[in-house]
Amino acid sequence: MRRRMSGSVSKKTAAILAVLIILTASGCSLQPGNMPANTTPIASGRGYVKQLDCLYFAADDFFNHTAKAKNYGAQTLCAGVVPHHLLAGELIASFFKTAGETGERYDTVILLGPNHQGEGADVSTTACSWKTEFGKVECDEDAVSGIMACKSLDARINDDMLQNDHAVSSLVPYIKYYLPEAKVATVLLTRRVTMEQSQDIALLLGSIAKNKKCLVVGSVDFSHGLSAEEAKLRDENTRTAILANDLERIKRMPNENLDSPETLCAMLYYMQERGACAATLFDHKSAAVFLETPVLQDCTTYFVLGSP
Repeated sequence: MRRRMSGSVSKKTAAILAVLIILTASGCSLQPGNMPANTTPIASGRGYVKQLDCLYFAADDFFNHTAKAKNYGAQTLCAGVVPHHLLAGELIASFFKTAGETGERYDTVILLGPNHQGEGADVSTTACSWKTEFGKVECDEDAVSGIMACKSLDARINDDMLQNDHAVSSLVPYIKYYLPEAKVATVLLTRRVTMEQSQDIALLLGSIAKNKKCLVVGSVDFSHGLSAEEAKLRDENTRTAILANDLERIKRMPNENLDSPETLCAMLYYMQERGACAATLFDHKSAAVFLETPVLQDCTTYFVLGSP
């Protein structure tokens, strides 16, 4: 690590102190005693040697998605929601293309998504970097340290879970492709995460974003297991709740509406924390559209949301 001038050190120290104050106020504190016994302290500066693989990457599909990607027209972007089902990879590519073309130089992309297996801790993360076809994606260890130190979240390191769950693993190649300099911090949430914890996540991410340029992304697929017609009705119900910021209603929604109310609530809280009145709807499609099968009986649906 290169040495920096004392002025830079002073600025960094001041930034860290600011984060400490905010975290303490929100019930999150950077206390060594809060670190689980089976984890390495991330703030040690030693870093993790291990790199996680993007298990779901398929080059032909990926470049088909990027070829179809469009810019949603946002001039600035601090947060958003995208799918993780790679059938909708065109939508994922479009969101990150839009972020890449805003002119912003993001230091970190923080990914939140559902723990599909529902196993392990309610909040899981990793301090590993990621290996992609386009090069290594570094982990933002400072962001992971903040997540691990938040007492109310009681987060745990689980490298294998993060690698194996497509909620975040599927998105990392798009980040490297469109935002090649950005680091990442990846987080999985179970359905057991409470509204209060979703709020704490939003406050924590807000404190992290005060000291670096962050893009916070929720990875959420919407209606599951219904016919295309039934899914359309569910999506209208979900869309209304999103645009009204009706988080209590969203939290109660079942898998037929979305696979991670906890992630969506955290994202909407975060957008409010950043001063947005409501999320902007960038896109909305279904598996029936991508598969060109209007009568599809098991139809997953997708929203793309953004916030300046």
